[in-house]
Amino acid sequence: MTLGIIERLKKIKGIGYILLALAAGLALLLMGGGDGGTEEKPSPADEYLAAAEAEIAALGKRVCGVNTVAAVSTSAGYTYSYAADQRVRTAYNPDGTVAEKEIEQSLRSVNTKDGTALVPVREAPPRIQGVAVVCAGADATRVQTLKKLIMALYSLEETAVFVTN
Repeated sequence: MTLGIIERLKKIKGIGYILLALAAGLALLLMGGGDGGTEEKPSPADEYLAAAEAEIAALGKRVCGVNTVAAVSTSAGYTYSYAADQRVRTAYNPDGTVAEKEIEQSLRSVNTKDGTALVPVREAPPRIQGVAVVCAGADATRVQTLKKLIMALYSLEETAVFVTN
């Protein structure tokens, strides 16, 4: 039966090219698509998080005198504010009270070589939500000092910071 199929395939014109394309496709599937060796770059929020963890770990080492490991959690990523034009239209009643107030806001944009872009006014880093720190072997006084320092530096409540030895 397989010989009959092969014989029928040989009669089709251009079968060699079809078989070659199928073999090449199969080889690519077996090798895996991959991404060409390029690595995914960390997002700015991930970089901020890593920098905050390194900063707190370094601070812990200075305060506690031992190697420190820190983990930081954030509530959101970077937030941006953009320039805007605002128009306010107010209609008044005969007695002088406001009858209707309509606010129209439009974001400002500039022309760039790639098209148009919004005009940024402010960029705010992610908000730190909680911090956990391990200072292996540190005494309780230094652990408390580090906790209070982290609370003050990052404006965190006591329940958002956990430091242990």
